[in-house]
Amino acid sequence: MSRTVLERVLIAALIIFAVLALLPALIHAQATPTLGPPTMRHLKLSGPRFGMTTFTGAVAEARRSAGSAPVMSQFGWQFETQIAASQTGGQALLEWVFLVGGWEDGSVTGSLTWLAGYRLPSGFEVGAGPSLSVHEGQTIRDPIAATTSMVVAAGATAPVGQVRVPANIAVAFARGGPRITLLLGWIIHGL
Repeated sequence: MSRTVLERVLIAALIIFAVLALLPALIHAQATPTLGPPTMRHLKLSGPRFGMTTFTGAVAEARRSAGSAPVMSQFGWQFETQIAASQTGGQALLEWVFLVGGWEDGSVTGSLTWLAGYRLPSGFEVGAGPSLSVHEGQTIRDPIAATTSMVVAAGATAPVGQVRVPANIAVAFARGGPRITLLLGWIIHGL
């Protein structure tokens, strides 16, 4: 399979994954009747996150030239703070997402993203903010390099019994081409 065909298959898999991950929350939101204004509640949705990032453009080409795939695993933690809640159940949020990726090919990358966002009562959320990634440099004189980007993210958190399952897709716009990240996680309700 050629690399361009592999990229297309991976991008198609990412899209299918995102749709399947978000579908339960969207269906739940449509099927849940509301009987007046919901009570405001402070949700703590911090917890582990895992997934993958696919690279595009010049970054994907550079990774291929270095013998790495244009896809990288991601593992980390998301810290979330609700800064305001409306009477109808919407929530203004601040989120910090710490990720470490690239374990599979030995090119470990760390990133920190700060997002300001809004979550609807259905669990659907959107956010945007800056990101900083630290990775291996290209030369001996520059062993560590940093990349900055602007991130736009969307997702949903679906309740599954006492566990809440967040699924998010994010696009980081940076020099060298956008990066697309899909993350899943879990939160035990009440912790």
